[in-house]
Amino acid sequence: MSRVPAPLALRGAVVAALATFLAVFGLQCGSDVAPSATTDVTLVMGVGTECAARLRSVTVQVETGDRVDFTETISVASAAELPIARRVSLSDPEGTKHRASATFDLAREDDTVGAEMMFTEFPAGTTGVVPLSLPCVCIEHPCPTGYACEESPPGSGTPACIPQVNCGDGACVPGESCGTCLEDCPCNCGDDVCEGTETCANCPGDCGVCCGNGTCDMGFGENCANCAADCGACCPNDKCDTTLGENCSNCAADCGACCGDGACNFGEKCSTCYDDCDCCGNGVCEPQEVLCGACVEDCGACPACGDGVCQNFENNAKCPTDCPVACGNGTCSAGETKSNCPKDCGEVCGNKSCGTGETCQSCAADCGACCGDGVCNFGETCLTCAQDCTGACCGNGTCEAGETCMSCVGDCGPKCGDGICHCSETLTCGADCVGFCGDGICQPFETCQDCLQDCGACTGTCGDGTCTAKSENQCTCPADCGGKCPP
Repeated sequence: MSRVPAPLALRGAVVAALATFLAVFGLQCGSDVAPSATTDVTLVMGVGTECAARLRSVTVQVETGDRVDFTETISVASAAELPIARRVSLSDPEGTKHRASATFDLAREDDTVGAEMMFTEFPAGTTGVVPLSLPCVCIEHPCPTGYACEESPPGSGTPACIPQVNCGDGACVPGESCGTCLEDCPCNCGDDVCEGTETCANCPGDCGVCCGNGTCDMGFGENCANCAADCGACCPNDKCDTTLGENCSNCAADCGACCGDGACNFGEKCSTCYDDCDCCGNGVCEPQEVLCGACVEDCGACPACGDGVCQNFENNAKCPTDCPVACGNGTCSAGETKSNCPKDCGEVCGNKSCGTGETCQSCAADCGACCGDGVCNFGETCLTCAQDCTGACCGNGTCEAGETCMSCVGDCGPKCGDGICHCSETLTCGADCVGFCGDGICQPFETCQDCLQDCGACTGTCGDGTCTAKSENQCTCPADCGGKCPP
């Protein structure tokens, strides 16, 4: 059944009554807000003239969080008692929000009584009038959570559900988003909007790809090896970073020259740098040891001339029966073979001589096995030869001692929701890391380097022996701040 809008005269009478009431009480209507924490408001409850005769009672309540500040149920005998006013004074810290509600009990056509509720919010420090008026058109016109019914436009006789921005009420309404109210509006990766907890690491579709954004996001696993565009080239950068595969063989600028420095460096062994690595006695007959008598312990005694094999220490002058005249001239001539002249025709794997061109990979019988010799040889890693290459092993799926999410994100990467604020989760996991960059608080995991707006400009220098507050922490400068970056 449709309602007939009330005559303009009746509506004018209601407006006049409200105006008279306000004049008597000496109150000012509008956004009369004082910048203090003392709240002094008058709640004014009423209904339209078309349904005023149906009103039986009004229950008014004021809440602050879980605290009920004021509540009263007022019986209404006639429309002449309207509007109803109640004054409420409160004192709370600035920023506190108060919620006022009015429940109207109205008689229906079947003589039953139904309840209709209106509510509003106002901040601490508000003064003046707070209206709680129920338009007749909103009776039995329910609105979803987060919305309130209003006559829109006023005087049209048409009800409308208007969104009431109230973060924390469980309703995601227009004006709220995951960036402004994550509690009500979860972030939706894939909606082409980068907001809230979304980053280039967990939502590249909305926020863009991390690599190439001009920032070396080590917390997201970027380094010079996988993102030179942001982090710069690994070699040369004055740092021999073995975790990224650098060694004296592929980056002498950072790691120094391999052979000839007097030290048996990473990747060097007897077969590649005998001058630095003295290996006689290791059970492997190295190429430099095969000369007769050079290392009897590893290569055995010199074989006798006449065994049909032209060994490396033999030539035509010493043993013409084994070595043809031309053997040793660099050409595999007629009559020469791998067996009687390996110098010209190539080594034979299995002759107990690790000759030119033979390695532990191509001829373990002569050169010995690579993995298992107790030396982490060039080409071996903790993943391919754990028995030789010991210590923390990035990439084996276990976060070991010495590894952190900064040095090995693959093993020690973040697990959002585990209750630990990992160093790579500070901007991406609100469940583990309380606070966020831009909240005005310099959190323990934030520094001036990654959150200038909270921590201010950087001061101090890493390595000066002082852990400078807001500039350095265990993750950014363990040398000054001690400890280690939490994984």
